[in-house]
Parts: sequence; structure tokens; C-alpha cells
Amino acid sequence: MLRFGQHLIKPSVVFLTTELSFALVNRRPVVPGRILSMGICAPGKSRRRSGRLEGQDGPEAGQTVKHVHVHVLPRRAGDFSRNDDVYEELQRHDKEDSPDKWRTEEEMAAEAEILKKYFQEN
Repeated sequence: MLRFGQHLIKPSVVFLTTELSFALVNRRPVVPGRILSMGICAPGKSRRRSGRLEGQDGPEAGQTVKHVHVHVLPRRAGDFSRNDDVYEELQRHDKEDSPDKWRTEEEMAAEAEILKKYFQEN
């Protein structure tokens, strides 16, 4: 298991692990292919604190996981009628988050398996 802020992450939903980071699929993506990427601290290694970052940094700004991470949202032509509508959708999406709307672990694991193929060494 990996720790992501206050959450424990099952290995089945992780598609990439490096010495310093890991990436996982999202339990409720606002657009298809949304992933999260973050740094890790291995046991016994010193933890480096990051400085304040721009974006959703802290609960006042809407940050819900206490860990520096990046959301990657693949965009496609025409996915929103106005390009900036994605930000309104993200706000609405985050307010409506509840476990009954999450994908199953099996669905997430299937997507992670597909993504792993893009990161395998040849």
C-alpha cells in the first residue's frame, strides 16, 4: 500500500512507480483519462517538505488531500463547449463527491493495467 495524504492507495490502481514518485488512476474522473501523480517518501529516507505552491494549496483553497500532487486532465477538441468550462465542471464535480459515485476497484485496476503498458521499458 502507498500513502497519499490521509488515504491508503491499493497497488492495483497505481500504473507507475519510480524511486521518487507514483501515478494512479482517479476514482471519479471528470474527463476520461484523468490521473494523479505525486512524490513519495520511502521508509527510512528523509522527508523533504515542499514550500507553498500556487493552485489549491490548503483547505481554504479547496485542497482535500494533504499531499502535494498533480492532476492530469487529458483534453480533447470539443469536450467542453467553451474551453474554460472545464473549471466550472471541476468545481461542481468536487462538490458532488461521494463514495456511491466512485468507480469500482476493478474498473480502476483495468484502467491502470492499460496505462502500465505505456510505461514499460522495452
